[in-house]
Amino acid sequence: MAAGSESASSGTPFDDLGIAVASREPLAPHTWLGIGGAAGYFCEPVDVDALARIARRCHERGISLRVVGGGSNILVSSAGYPGMVVRLSAPAFCTIAVEKPAITAGAGAKLVHVVSAAVQAGLAGLEMLVGIPGTVGGAVVGNAGSRGGDVGARVSAVTVMLADGTIEIRQGSALAFQSRWSNLDDVLVIACRFELDEESPDLLTKRMQKQWIVERSEQPSGTRAVAMMFKDPLGTTAESLIEQAGGRDMRVGAASVYGPHANYVVAGAGCLSDDVRGLVERVRSAVRDKLGVELTPLIEVW
Repeated sequence: MAAGSESASSGTPFDDLGIAVASREPLAPHTWLGIGGAAGYFCEPVDVDALARIARRCHERGISLRVVGGGSNILVSSAGYPGMVVRLSAPAFCTIAVEKPAITAGAGAKLVHVVSAAVQAGLAGLEMLVGIPGTVGGAVVGNAGSRGGDVGARVSAVTVMLADGTIEIRQGSALAFQSRWSNLDDVLVIACRFELDEESPDLLTKRMQKQWIVERSEQPSGTRAVAMMFKDPLGTTAESLIEQAGGRDMRVGAASVYGPHANYVVAGAGCLSDDVRGLVERVRSAVRDKLGVELTPLIEVW
């Protein structure tokens, strides 16, 4: 049930907040893999105040809270997620504002839309991220990146919400980014400011288009039920290691390695969350045993 629905589900700890909250919301449609159980509670708050009320109530009642963005790297267990899942899809969380030489975007804004807005405004620094799916919030928390660089390199300030609903702006030494990691995984990201460089929109457009072609050629096509399994180790790629370890043809249940791009798992018809988890661990073990490299999973298990 989305915010703005006619009535909230009855009998939840959130009924007195005046916010539409659904119980047992299926999470599979909110993830790329399209599998997994339901959320105990699900909400799409209309603004920051509504989100703060939800966060405070979860904090008071000891209910765990997570945010779902594009869902490209999430694996929900078959049993589901017992806590509150929030989706920041309302316009209040999806704004994109160009303030040369910077751009500020809400956590719910799609990263590709922010990249396009920056390029059109003649602002360089994000165009190499054009092929990355998902939202700004997820990209910043996971420090998403491509071979051209990471999003964290351009982040100057992040507006976050603490567990009790308090708002903070973190910048400078309060922010830390490493490969596919940030120190923002214990807060709710509300918005982010990117510091960019001014450059010709035409040159940026050509660069972005070239990167888009490269990204498309390296990702599965024709199916959405996919997820990238592992981070690339320093100096090599997870895909090459999986191939060397003989993982290209591996399968567990209805989950299989995507042959043309071996760092992706594909969830086939009837696939279960345990199939995906089993396959990821099997591939990881093969690389460890045969090559002595410990791969770090990109998939976040809920």
